[in-house]
Amino acid sequence: MTPAAAMALPWPFMPPRSGGTLWARVVAALLGPTGDDDASPEPAAHRDALRQREPAAWRDFAAAELNAVYQYVLSRIGNPADAEDLASQVFEEAWKHAASLHDSTVPARAWLFGIARNVVNTHRRNWFRKPPPVTLDGFDQSDDDRGLDPDMLDLARAVSGLSKAHAEVISLRFIHGLSLQETAVVLGLSIDAIKGRQARALAELRDTLTGNGRR
Repeated sequence: MTPAAAMALPWPFMPPRSGGTLWARVVAALLGPTGDDDASPEPAAHRDALRQREPAAWRDFAAAELNAVYQYVLSRIGNPADAEDLASQVFEEAWKHAASLHDSTVPARAWLFGIARNVVNTHRRNWFRKPPPVTLDGFDQSDDDRGLDPDMLDLARAVSGLSKAHAEVISLRFIHGLSLQETAVVLGLSIDAIKGRQARALAELRDTLTGNGRR
């Protein structure tokens, strides 16, 4: 069975999004400690079903994560058509390498985002593209919004102006909602390293958005 047949990837798959969600998450992080949040415990049966390529499990997995993967890819490359193709490729690669989902300490979502990061990086190397690590298109926006509000634009510009490493950790943690553990898995770093990078990124972002350099 092919990945497409197993998952029936539903393009376009764009559930309604809340325009204020992103701003609220980042502002909350800027105002105080973000906490040592962990990914929710993942049932072993779910991981086993994915590893064994059970179609129902993969359809549920795709339905839950396809939009998040698409938004992540879009935020890295900025082209909706290419983002759709690459998001599909992410699930094809995941299906192909399902047997590698064997480490019980790695959540399936983090494993999937790690594959997405590799797919995006390969795409960018192949096409010699170096867009900003975060683009405006990767931000939450409700369907009836005609544009991002001024605060959101300030935030988007500030994030895109961060160093690549800082922008990526802000993107994964607060735009795409990964936990500390999941972000550590995706970036191949320890949780302590992610905490340190996140703190530095938020400090840089806070300086940009305050009197020290608001754009």
